[in-house]
Amino acid sequence: MHLTCLSLPAPDCLRRAIIPARDDLPALPPGQAAHWCAGVPVTCGEDNAARVGPWTGRTPLPHPALRARCHGAWQGRALRDLPAHEVAAWITDPAFAPPGGESLRDVLARVTEWLAHCPTDHKGLALVADALVIRALVLATLGAGAGAFAALDIAPCTRTVLTFHNRWRVREAGTAAAF
Repeated sequence: MHLTCLSLPAPDCLRRAIIPARDDLPALPPGQAAHWCAGVPVTCGEDNAARVGPWTGRTPLPHPALRARCHGAWQGRALRDLPAHEVAAWITDPAFAPPGGESLRDVLARVTEWLAHCPTDHKGLALVADALVIRALVLATLGAGAGAFAALDIAPCTRTVLTFHNRWRVREAGTAAAF
């Protein structure tokens, strides 16, 4: 089984150091990722399902565990407007969660649970998600803790492939994808 993970483009607000709000989703031109998803089911987070379908040319099977990280009260706010000590903790402490939001540990736990129950009886599955969710999938595959988030980069608009043969393996991570 091949799980081909496509990381979504980053929302434009990140270039301005603004934490994305729930509705700050990246633009996804119709059909742009269709060749990566031909002949396999597509899954994604519930937050992106309406846009992932036209982008991939397939009707996605959304799952709540694959949604982007919830930043709670920080959504839509500029980093410079947040308390510096909290931003420092957000960057360095995987257990830190913004008020009403999720920590990296929370994200890793929900993604690890999803991967443990991912059906492996398909030939393949395409997963479209935020790069942080795909980082969590790689860490779950490797059995790494949330502290390892800082040691792994998965850029937007890249492909990561996990394979399953009795257990999950990382075949490739963060490869440039033409979409």
